Amino acid sequence: MRPTPLHRVPALRLGWLFLRIGATAYGGIGTTLALIERELVTQRGLLTRAEVTEALAVTQLLPGAHSPQVIAYLAYKLGGWSGSARATVAFLLPSALLMVLLAAAYVTTTALPALGPAVHGLTAAVVGILLATTYRLGQSNIKVPLTWGIALMAFVGAFLGFGVALIVVTAGLLGIILLSPPRAAQDQQRQEGQP
Repeated sequence: MRPTPLHRVPALRLGWLFLRIGATAYGGIGTTLALIERELVTQRGLLTRAEVTEALAVTQLLPGAHSPQVIAYLAYKLGGWSGSARATVAFLLPSALLMVLLAAAYVTTTALPALGPAVHGLTAAVVGILLATTYRLGQSNIKVPLTWGIALMAFVGAFLGFGVALIVVTAGLLGIILLSPPRAAQDQQRQEGQP
């Protein structure tokens, strides 16, 4: 599935937005999605929740880290190929620089006794942010009872350790089978001139 660029955001603005998101997106995809939702959906109206959910769904099938893939996908929608490249580099730059600094200070950092409780606190915060973001994305995208069933089955599958690719492909197939309008109804709507 190839996303179509919908909005044209100036390159500098796009780079700055994703640099800010990258500088504060601690904790993985959950935090990144929460920041994208706040910055690009709620505050600026550049994207919709459905577009963010679409980006997450499409990139689940790809290997590797999901945050840069989601960023590249959404930035393509906002600024085309060059916007996608700029936004991805801007998003990754803060974490790459921080990783170099942490690697240099690794021995000193791990010897600090206060680090253990801080990591536990950060982990709890990230889980809370992820749950809140999941709820908001689900609330705006899962409205049909059958989609709630698919979401629940995906949750159980993930909990039981099934691969993400298998869950996403199965959910897509179930969506085609269970949620596609019957062919006769589609033909009748076309004959009546309904969309």
